[in-house]
Amino acid sequence: MALTEKSPYQIFAQPSLPLSWEAAFRDNLANWPIKLHPQLEKAWEMAWSLGLPDRKDESWRWMDYKRLDFESLRLNSQTSPIRLTVSFFSEAADEQPTPISLPEGVVITTLGEFFEHHEDLAVRLLTENDLITEGTFAALPSALANDGLIVYIPQDVKLDGMVQCLLEIPLDNRAVFTRNLVCLEEGASLNLELVWVSQDSYLSGFHNGILDVRLGQQSCLNLDEIQQFARVDWNISHERASLAADSQLEWNYAAIGSDTSKNFIKVELQGEGSSAVLNGAMFPTREQVINLDTRQNHWAESTFSNLMYKSVVSQRGRSVWHGMIYVDPEAQKTDAFQTNKNLVLDDLADVKSVPGLEIHANDVKCSHGATVGKIDPGEFYYLQTRGIPQKEAEKLIVEGFFNQIVQSFRLEKTQRELLDQLMSRMNS
Repeated sequence: MALTEKSPYQIFAQPSLPLSWEAAFRDNLANWPIKLHPQLEKAWEMAWSLGLPDRKDESWRWMDYKRLDFESLRLNSQTSPIRLTVSFFSEAADEQPTPISLPEGVVITTLGEFFEHHEDLAVRLLTENDLITEGTFAALPSALANDGLIVYIPQDVKLDGMVQCLLEIPLDNRAVFTRNLVCLEEGASLNLELVWVSQDSYLSGFHNGILDVRLGQQSCLNLDEIQQFARVDWNISHERASLAADSQLEWNYAAIGSDTSKNFIKVELQGEGSSAVLNGAMFPTREQVINLDTRQNHWAESTFSNLMYKSVVSQRGRSVWHGMIYVDPEAQKTDAFQTNKNLVLDDLADVKSVPGLEIHANDVKCSHGATVGKIDPGEFYYLQTRGIPQKEAEKLIVEGFFNQIVQSFRLEKTQRELLDQLMSRMNS
């Protein structure tokens, strides 16, 4: 059935992508090396042919972007849509960043500067981009992005401390597309914190981005990521980590901001002995919608993954989590887990939790679980018998619920700020 303006399956205000975006795509080609133009052409053709998703797609079943009017948003292919601030913290307990001289070959910059100063490396790293096959909103940033974040760590380079990248994106009545890459060559290691923010504005905007994480053999990445766009803004992102043999990834993700946010988070365990630990937190409230779609794909023998995502929901907020563990026939001795825990604070909150397993090997250890519930009255009673008022007791319980996830973030300063942001929603 073709989508029309009145289709019950329609998610977006328009039934198709705006025609004006094709002109923006043509303008954007000038920002990229000619060698990469065929890739951008392929991405645009893919996005245009796929069109906008609808509710017949299980991944989009509970989403609604009808209040977002693509036709009214401005696109700017001439100037960078992001402001990048890079800070370095030598210890987790540091309150202020410290100066650092990056080792030779390390690159932490914007996509535009990457092309300007490292074009050969840029072409090598960005030539491969099979993310465009993941869907319309993976293909669009591949075609329309004119900037993003680039982090490149050469072979055997190990950075101690924490690199923090603050990406500020002006979204006031704009559609902004970003293409982001984090690449660690063989034997490299890095602790990285990414913080996505937008300026406060009365006018809503839309961010659509991709994040491609590549880990070479025996590399190690600890990635802390926080999405805290303004509450009037909309977000869709595709984020994927590809792990070579014996590489290690810990990925902590917190979804705080936006009006409505849809995030695809995928790990591809492609090399024998690779491992990934994923932790996540979200607290949608006051009609906010946060949808995290996670996938743990095991392609090689003796791989490990463990996912723990938690959400608290209140005041017509909606939390949606889709999870899937896939085990290939070649991935014997896989060890994989996923858990989703949800706490509902009132009767108006809405939680959707959909775990899944698809296993094609026989020598594996895999499990999954999901819980949705209210605060245990026994916990309330225990705290109130010790003189703690009900509201304060509720806050203590929610704080304890999130504690495991918050403590996974490496910077103590970030832990405090993240907990404050989550707990501030108890007062909203």
